[in-house]
Amino acid sequence: MSFYYFAASIVFFLTACEGGTTFTKSLDNKSSETITVKLFTRYGPSKEVTVNPNESKIIFWDDQQRAFTDDSYTCTDLIDSTHVNISNGKTLLKNIMDSNNWTRESKGGRNAKENCICCYNK
Repeated sequence: MSFYYFAASIVFFLTACEGGTTFTKSLDNKSSETITVKLFTRYGPSKEVTVNPNESKIIFWDDQQRAFTDDSYTCTDLIDSTHVNISNGKTLLKNIMDSNNWTRESKGGRNAKENCICCYNK
């Protein structure tokens, strides 16, 4: 009987140590306008976030256990669509759905991080 407890504790210990990836997406607002953004992801809509002038703020955060990325991951992988509103009725010229408009910062390991930054400067 003690062998089964030992085996179960080993399985629990190994799965508890697997780690995962924390995904964040930030908007760096280098303008004099206020930007409100809401992302729609495969997990549903994110909370609407207001990014004030000359402020950088996380607009999406997700922690996925036992999930890791490779070189094919892009900053738009989790995004289905977006809703962006800029003060004074201005229009966002950068397409958030274009992965070329994001800067990706990666940290591998057991507790990996994928941080993506989109910059608005007008």
